[in-house]
Amino acid sequence: MSLEVYRGMRKSKLNVNQNGNRRTPAAGRRARASQHKETSFIEEIPPEKPAYPDLECIRPFLKEHIAFDMPSDLKLLDGVLEYLNERMLRLGIVNPGDSEVLIALDEAIVNAIKHGNKCNPEKAVHIVAELSVCGARFTIQDEGHGFVKDDVPDPTDPARLLETSGRGLLLINHIMDEVCHNQCGNEIQMYKRSNRAADDNRQDSDFGKQA
Repeated sequence: MSLEVYRGMRKSKLNVNQNGNRRTPAAGRRARASQHKETSFIEEIPPEKPAYPDLECIRPFLKEHIAFDMPSDLKLLDGVLEYLNERMLRLGIVNPGDSEVLIALDEAIVNAIKHGNKCNPEKAVHIVAELSVCGARFTIQDEGHGFVKDDVPDPTDPARLLETSGRGLLLINHIMDEVCHNQCGNEIQMYKRSNRAADDNRQDSDFGKQA
């Protein structure tokens, strides 16, 4: 076999991979480039974000201040009540399905729109909610002239049972733990202890009785 023939055979073996066991120089370069790309892709994957922290550990220290300056439009009322209810549920102030606090809020805001602002869309109702695990304090203020509380008819008077005037305030005072008005009469403040705080107080009271 001549040297030229041998060299030709060796070159042919290097350039043609007949059995799949040997790679040509070009194939080797492509494989290394592909491996480099895969390595680079793996390295570029960002690390997983840490799990969202458990809110239970920070809930006792949380105090929320929510404020609405809404026009005197009853169509906006449901959205405001829904938002406040969701926040109260998160803090354990009310339980799912409880509606009493929402009823009191509804009555107070409707009174501010209808009786305080006379449904004037250019006048606003100012709503402030201060929420914590202990309870919720609401302040509702209208831009009207106010009213004198003693002038409101007593809806429990047998002679006035068919009249609706005064029933809203009666409901509010029945539902909320604390209710007060400013001197002008265009602002009402209401406070409701949270269900969680009430349950803790009952447990403490029961423990004291057992002791």
